[in-house]
Amino acid sequence: MRVHHWISGLFAAAAALSALATTASAITPADLSLVRFPDDSTTFAQPIGIRAPNDGSGRVFIIERCSDIVIVKNGAVLPTPFVSIDTACSSEQGILGLAFDPDYATNGTFYVTYTAPNSDPRIGNANDQVLARYTVSAGDPDVANPDGEILLRVPDIADNHNGGDLAFDSEGFINWSMGDGGVQGDPNGFAQCTGRKKADNDPSSCHDTSGSGPTYYLMGKIIRLDVHGTIASAASNICGVQAGQPVPYAIPPGNPFADAGAHPDDCAEIFNWGFRNPFRFSIDRETGDMLIGDVGQNAYEEIDFQPAGSAGQNFQWNQCEGFHTYPGGSAPCAGPSGSVPPKLEYSHAFGCAVVGGFRYRGPIGPFRGQYVFSDNCSGGIYVVADADGSLPVWTSEQLGGTPGMSTYSFGEDEAGNVYVADGIGPVYVFHSDSGADVIFANGFE
Repeated sequence: MRVHHWISGLFAAAAALSALATTASAITPADLSLVRFPDDSTTFAQPIGIRAPNDGSGRVFIIERCSDIVIVKNGAVLPTPFVSIDTACSSEQGILGLAFDPDYATNGTFYVTYTAPNSDPRIGNANDQVLARYTVSAGDPDVANPDGEILLRVPDIADNHNGGDLAFDSEGFINWSMGDGGVQGDPNGFAQCTGRKKADNDPSSCHDTSGSGPTYYLMGKIIRLDVHGTIASAASNICGVQAGQPVPYAIPPGNPFADAGAHPDDCAEIFNWGFRNPFRFSIDRETGDMLIGDVGQNAYEEIDFQPAGSAGQNFQWNQCEGFHTYPGGSAPCAGPSGSVPPKLEYSHAFGCAVVGGFRYRGPIGPFRGQYVFSDNCSGGIYVVADADGSLPVWTSEQLGGTPGMSTYSFGEDEAGNVYVADGIGPVYVFHSDSGADVIFANGFE
């Protein structure tokens, strides 16, 4: 996303938006709508994430970008924040991601990504992007301990393209999205570099750390870590820690550069690469598939897809923007050898910054399996009815009758309800009277 996207509103292209694409089947159920959450009067401070632990509490946690994570419990926002975090918050910085440990009900552990505050020393030219572990307090399940343990700092070169979304996959590994650093067009080649390099405007210098200035790594990636393990002494391919130092996480064996012998100069933390700004992504709770909204440059937005169980993949930036070459705009774009094209693109005639969403798995029976996403500028809600990994290209339809918004994020609760955050303040939840599955909603299916 770009700086002005944080404050951009609904833009006047309704007729063009309706032509984004046409699905093979209409959105179901027909009365699908958005209802303000938890009530018509509640407004949050720049809500950018909605999550819930798998603990049976029914609580929903809202990230307010610049300061707090707050709880909605029994239909009301609790007056005391769950946790407050000191973060830089200009441009696209802030508290950006939240993920509850799969065993949160017993270990009370959760993870947050945020931009380091201005008071912290920097590794790069801009504030670091941080992954930290937190725990709930012993005395109150609605209040966390205030101090987190930092697991990984990633150097940044600018204050935009920070990614920052966070999710556990079906194997229990945490996935963290990271943008290419924010320099337009990625002239340094960070997204395609799988090791360390300098900001030298030379994509061919990947793995070269000679010369002056900060050394950068892990930008334009989805990082995958085993946060339940540790490493006593870092090998050369652990980029977040100096070689020989203890590592507060382990490397999943399926990461493409996990083997230090075969990849001594690559970063073992990398799972996927070749992104511009994978600002919001999700992992399907039923299939384990990963669905990624990667924000485009000047012309095209895209949705990427990785099937569960597949190896790490290259998603083509900055050789491709959507299905088109970058720069130049011709299609199709072949991309780097072995790379993976998106499932869906749309042009900037329809929007400006894709906001990836979720495959719906909640109590609205006819809606299950459909994928929803949005755009920060248009505020439209788009539905892919046939979000099948076997299909080469997806098509979408716009959901009608939704509020005008500047979409920041989607989220999911324990029951599978899907929420939409409007950066101006409201949060909405998908609703249907005709499609509600009472048995499912009560946990009997």
